[in-house]
Amino acid sequence: MLENEPDLKQHAEGFSELNGLWEQLDQIENALETYRETAFAFVEDPIDRAVDKIKAFEPAVSVIGQVKAGKSTLLNALIGQTSLLPSDVNPWTSVITNVHLNSRIAPPDTKALFRFFDADEWDRLVETGGRLGEIASRAGFEHEAGEVRTQVNAMRQTTEERLGDEFEKLLAQSHAFPTLEQDVIDRYICYGDPEELEEGATEGVYADITKLADLYVDLPQLPKGLCLRDTPGVNDTFMMREQITLNAISESRVCVVVLSAHQALSTMDVALMRIICSVEAREVLIFVNRIDELEDPKGEIERIGDTIRRTLKRMGLGDTFEILFGSGYWANMAIDNKADDMMPASRASLEAFYAAGDEEVDLDDLAILREKAIEASGVPALHRAIAARVVNGPGAALLEDVRAETNEIIRMSDMVFKLAEASGGGDEIDRDALTAKFDALGARIKDGFDAEAEHIRNSLQRRLELAQDSFITSAVDALQSHIDAFGEADNWSHEPVSLRLMMKSAYNVCCNKLKRVGQVGFEQVLDGTLDILQFELDFYSELHTTDFPSQPVHKAPTGLAMTLSLDLEASWWRRFWKRGRKNAAETRYKHLIVAETTPLIEMMLQEYFDPARDETWSIISRYLEDQKGFIDAMIDACTTGEMPKRNLDILAAE
Repeated sequence: MLENEPDLKQHAEGFSELNGLWEQLDQIENALETYRETAFAFVEDPIDRAVDKIKAFEPAVSVIGQVKAGKSTLLNALIGQTSLLPSDVNPWTSVITNVHLNSRIAPPDTKALFRFFDADEWDRLVETGGRLGEIASRAGFEHEAGEVRTQVNAMRQTTEERLGDEFEKLLAQSHAFPTLEQDVIDRYICYGDPEELEEGATEGVYADITKLADLYVDLPQLPKGLCLRDTPGVNDTFMMREQITLNAISESRVCVVVLSAHQALSTMDVALMRIICSVEAREVLIFVNRIDELEDPKGEIERIGDTIRRTLKRMGLGDTFEILFGSGYWANMAIDNKADDMMPASRASLEAFYAAGDEEVDLDDLAILREKAIEASGVPALHRAIAARVVNGPGAALLEDVRAETNEIIRMSDMVFKLAEASGGGDEIDRDALTAKFDALGARIKDGFDAEAEHIRNSLQRRLELAQDSFITSAVDALQSHIDAFGEADNWSHEPVSLRLMMKSAYNVCCNKLKRVGQVGFEQVLDGTLDILQFELDFYSELHTTDFPSQPVHKAPTGLAMTLSLDLEASWWRRFWKRGRKNAAETRYKHLIVAETTPLIEMMLQEYFDPARDETWSIISRYLEDQKGFIDAMIDACTTGEMPKRNLDILAAE
């Protein structure tokens, strides 16, 4: 499928900063591999760990947006493959699709891998009606929940009829292909409205049961180790893939929010706003697509940008987001060398774009037309913005981490060499006693960490519960005021943005506290190690600080963005207001808020804080093991004096 390689010079230039990062990582990896050949045995694990981190480095960029915002068209333009992802149909369903660029961790002989839902996931969908059915049931509307389940059953029956005997066999399985073929991708990822498909059509035949798709694209003009992730529209039917999408976004370090120039943010789906609320502003890029459909794109850009910023500010999200404008269509036509075949309205829009500029541009020249179409498409600017965020975010963190580990390898190895030279071997050392002393040190650090982490967890729970109580009070007071003023509140709703922001703030504060506890743990390990060196091995080091391992980057709490009944405007709620007594609506509404938000508290503790705590301890524990191996090597230096060849300059140079 990738037999035609168009001129992707602009892609290589746009990703140049990211390629520069990879050059640095490659140099460090090569130095580590070279040093491994003569290194001490005790640093083999740290070397392996650093090399594995570099090889596994594949920052993910999630592309999210409403249906018909042009996400797939834009993603095709980003990778220079205009027909890779289906984009010329009305999407009926879509699958989270990971496009891996020049991956170092691709499965052997695999260019396309499709994974299916398992039986439990499908059974849960049928029993509850998915997230939508669960919401209705929790709100106490069993009739509506039953209607949702009926619709889900109809969808499942259609899927089973389409797949026949294959259906049960496919669940929890996966299909892998050695090449990228358009018809294969179309069968698994996306298809149009079934009523519009011709009889016997195979588009989307597996789409309903496909959970994830992984496509591996190898092109020299693209960077290596980058994953671009296409996601379903935020109005996915029955919210089947909502949690999968949110998990995917939480694992991404850049989130590109694609808006249509016709809708922009003023009419953006609320679900999209919730996702923006759950991630850090510095990790979000807003791309306003389809400006080729505007008569005066240059003039409209400023107006649309102002509208977006006002909306974000009004929602309490600030106005610091970077906003880019462009057209995936313009980019794809230029990439395919079809710029002269643009639709007349789109060509007129491009001409208007440059006519409003200061310089005169001759778009009748095909070479200039192609160049200017790419430039106006915003794709090169988006490449640069993505690269900058990857380099300054996860890239900088990885560089800091592997350099810290490399410096620690140098530090420990150098000290072993020095002790061997000073002692000459033959010393009597009670290895068992020192090992026991170091183990006791580790146990004390673990006990202290557990106590502090539990204190922080309890603090987080209290903060989350206070946020819940505050929201309940404000919501019920607002509802009462509305009832007093207008009577029955059929169309009333109280957007829970403030609740989500308070919970996110509480989580971030507690994660920062956890990082400080992790720092204390590293310092305790180092202090204990230096004490053993000085008082047990009679080796004094002036080094009382070092490059500690990097703290983990905790997941963004995107689970807060999942749909709640409080987000929905449905006829269900009018039944709240007709209970025959004055405070019935407030009572029912309060119970609903508690039922909907208590699982959020449990999720924040169990699915976000607990993994963050465990990962922090895991890094401290590895640091403990490294220092234990170092102490053991120092004992060998005292007792034997035998050392490998000294070649630390290889690492120091990098």
